[in-house]
Amino acid sequence: MFDRRSPHAQREATDRRRRERRAAAAEGRVSRERRLGAERRLGERRRADRRAGAARRRNARRRDTPTPFSLAHLQTLRESFAHRGPVHCPACGGQLTLGMARSRGPDSIRRVNCIGCGRAAILTNTQAVRVLVVAEKAAVREALRTVLAGAGHEVVEAADAGVGLIAYETVPTDIVFIDVRASGRMDGAEFVRRLRRAFPEARVVSVAGRPSYTTVDPLAVTHGLGAVGTIRLPFTAADVLRAVDEARG
Repeated sequence: MFDRRSPHAQREATDRRRRERRAAAAEGRVSRERRLGAERRLGERRRADRRAGAARRRNARRRDTPTPFSLAHLQTLRESFAHRGPVHCPACGGQLTLGMARSRGPDSIRRVNCIGCGRAAILTNTQAVRVLVVAEKAAVREALRTVLAGAGHEVVEAADAGVGLIAYETVPTDIVFIDVRASGRMDGAEFVRRLRRAFPEARVVSVAGRPSYTTVDPLAVTHGLGAVGTIRLPFTAADVLRAVDEARG
């Protein structure tokens, strides 16, 4: 096709197209460099976040790693747990907390921590257990706490069955004592039903007085729902400790 433009106009058009191509190429390079720069900055930020997370985890492990008991203290702890009665830290005399029991072969192990000095150890076959006491009446909670704490067990209390269920879901205990006649968000039978449904391995001991001739025995109801032990009010220290031994199996 014949181009009617003058040679000067043709040269200007050619130069204009060249400039447009150069500008487009330059813009593409700038966009590519910007994209690569953004990706590079994002990668650097992610690597920095990973390094910071790893540092936090290392610091948490160092902070959460307790000082172990000495061999002499371990021997004292084993001897103390082998007998009934309160057990205190052999290093500082502080209060001890017990972790959940775990099976290791034929033995049952648990972690023992001192609140005072922060020392810890893993012991086998400790007789002390963690007990959740659920009772509306403070006198019942006090009586159970006195007997259980005097035998060296760790006691967690709740005045309401609904609160007790939340407490068990948060930190499960070895045994649960429930006053089945306690009022609140739910009765004792409903508490046992929900607890056993969510935690089939839960060990529940129900507590109640003698029923009248016209009412159903609540201990029989909870026993049918999965309670492993029952105690009649008023109870003795021997009754409570015997129920702990039976529930512990």
